[in-house]
Amino acid sequence: MPSRTLTMGKARVLLGAVIAACSSPPRPAAAPVAPSQAPPAGHASVLPERGLDHDWGERSLARVPARVELPDARSWHAHPSGSFTVLEHGPTHSTLVLRVSRAARLVRPEACEEEARLLRPSLPSSDAPSVVERRALAAPPGFDTRLVVGVEPRAGGSVHGFALAVGAATGRCFVASFETESAGAGAPGTVADRLAVVVSGVFGTLHVSSAEERVTPPVGVK
Repeated sequence: MPSRTLTMGKARVLLGAVIAACSSPPRPAAAPVAPSQAPPAGHASVLPERGLDHDWGERSLARVPARVELPDARSWHAHPSGSFTVLEHGPTHSTLVLRVSRAARLVRPEACEEEARLLRPSLPSSDAPSVVERRALAAPPGFDTRLVVGVEPRAGGSVHGFALAVGAATGRCFVASFETESAGAGAPGTVADRLAVVVSGVFGTLHVSSAEERVTPPVGVK
């Protein structure tokens, strides 16, 4: 999907620059290991963490209802939580929360967010000092959607990032929340990359089914 890749690249540059400016200088690269210093046979080598931008797949979530593109699609596991659908990605300690609900005909995004927070107080705060970006999002089609992205350091050197999208359409509300966390010297860049992937590739391509559309049963997300 070339259009997604282009948008994602711009998002990575923006988020990476913001987080890098707030983080400590990167750790110097380690010197090459001489052959005599190589780990003994049988010792497991430490492999770098694999990025999230791979093995994309579309999933239909009848409970939302929506069609969503997911990176590393087979590793997401979904379960209901009240009126929300929660998808968890164990390899990256990431969570994606989705909800579409009925509302007043002329509902606004602010009212949609207020209702969502009453039902799920753990949603990321859109007023937190850690917010690094606010803008409109042209998805899902037909919704007036507001996007907030935030990043903050946590105890122990880990970095927490979130993206919250709240939208309003005629008689409907939409909420999507993504949270992720990473630790180590490369944590700021890792979190920035995940946020860019999800904002552009997941949030930016979401399609919420209308009442007239037939929703396909869930496929591959359990």
